[in-house]
Amino acid sequence: MRPPEPGDVGGSPGASAAGALEHVTGFGPYDLLAEWAHRLYLDGFGERAITAAREGLAFCEAAGDERTARYLQFIAGVALHQLGRAAEASEEAGHLLDRLGTGADPVWRAKALALLAEARVDLGQTALAMDHLAEGRMIVSAQPLRTYDQLSATMSVALALRALALFEPADELMRQMLAATFPPPRVQLNVAQEAAVLQVSWGAMLEVSGRPDEARGHYTAAGSVIARMRALALEAGYPEMLARAEALEGFVAQRGGEDVLAEARLRPAMAGFRLREELVETQVARVGLALAVAARGGHAEARDLLAAVRRASSTTQLDVWGMTAMAAEARTAVLEHGDHPGVEALRTLSRIALARLWEDRESRFETLRDRVRQREMAEQHARLGRASLVDPLTGLGNRRRLQQVLERPDRRFSAVLLDVDGFTAVNDEHSHETGDAVLRAVGALVADAAGETGVVVRYGGDEFALLLPAGPGGGPDPLVVAENLLDGVRKAPWIDLAVGLRVTASAGVAGPAPAAEALRDADLACTAAKRAGRDRVHVA
Repeated sequence: MRPPEPGDVGGSPGASAAGALEHVTGFGPYDLLAEWAHRLYLDGFGERAITAAREGLAFCEAAGDERTARYLQFIAGVALHQLGRAAEASEEAGHLLDRLGTGADPVWRAKALALLAEARVDLGQTALAMDHLAEGRMIVSAQPLRTYDQLSATMSVALALRALALFEPADELMRQMLAATFPPPRVQLNVAQEAAVLQVSWGAMLEVSGRPDEARGHYTAAGSVIARMRALALEAGYPEMLARAEALEGFVAQRGGEDVLAEARLRPAMAGFRLREELVETQVARVGLALAVAARGGHAEARDLLAAVRRASSTTQLDVWGMTAMAAEARTAVLEHGDHPGVEALRTLSRIALARLWEDRESRFETLRDRVRQREMAEQHARLGRASLVDPLTGLGNRRRLQQVLERPDRRFSAVLLDVDGFTAVNDEHSHETGDAVLRAVGALVADAAGETGVVVRYGGDEFALLLPAGPGGGPDPLVVAENLLDGVRKAPWIDLAVGLRVTASAGVAGPAPAAEALRDADLACTAAKRAGRDRVHVA
């Protein structure tokens, strides 16, 4: 099931294990294209949704609307996956990751990784899928749920985990989303619906694999979430979602032995929402109704319902419900014809098949935990490595970072070396805390001047070095950069830090040349600027 997409918060949800809640602000100028493609997807027109998404994507790329383009690419990917076109879905997810780039918004990276993981599982590339899910789970676990975007990414990862029968980590994320109070009722409804499906699927898998006591606990948990789902559907005035809640409720009632109540709930519920094959509720309702009617002798109807589940399972990868239907067929056959060795063989086959699926699930769970540990260790080492290159006061590079640049004599830089004038007096007259604040503020000015390509380091106590790469066109004019920097220092609101505080700086400029040479000459030029009266620039 897919909760609302970009312009669709409050719209009818559709279905996909790669689904995601979307942010309700910050859309691109052509967001209506994404809304239209997503509406087609929700209404069950997968092929038309893919066509609309791809046509809209070409337009948005030409118009430079990257925000809408990424939504359209994601919609195309999930529609492809839901139609069973895993290779194309994987390719689309890869294109989305390329679009996002190395500095991707973590929310979007997590969503793309979740889609890619599901597609690769369908392609038999489980090891790669576990890598993607491990990274996605780390992303969504790294920050508290406070925004729609974070909720969206968390939902994407949770549904990918659920599709792999990794119920425990999926449940952990679902509980976090259920506890969130900021979303409006319709979004909370989407979360409750997915959480209910999780518990029902978990219970069915346990029951058919021979663990009925454990299954009952999950059916009970499902009942609690379904009650919340019903209340939210009524509050939101959403009859289709109310019908889907009643379908889940009817299945739980049937598994509790209440066949009459189950049938009374399931028939009107199945008339109240479109029985799309990819919806888990469609298969849950069919299984529940088949078992209920078989108990009163409706064997032919039960067989038809279960055959429909088996057909859907073969095309939509709903393994849990395909195996559950097989077990239900065995039970129906016993009710109709009495116990028979062939029926027992069918029952045993379904139990063995789902038990193996459960064992595979356990293996995937261990693999996921290993991948997460590996990524956590790698990230910790990376943080330590980054920390060793950072000046703790200003957050700029330190002398070790500078050394990395100096070790590249093949690259040419222009250098600006800036020294705060009379910094000792700042500490003596206004306190060391004020002095630290001055250094942070000046460091921020130098960092802004560096742009995306410059290298900035705290060179000494009150000195900052800025290295500007000299490209084919010569790069930015270091003299202009230095003069603008000094002007920025003069005009900064220093009085906000301390009454009477005034700060100026001197700068030396040199290059282009290899980094070590440019820096040496800029240092000498800065000394000359100070000797000439300070608050000025000297060019080597």
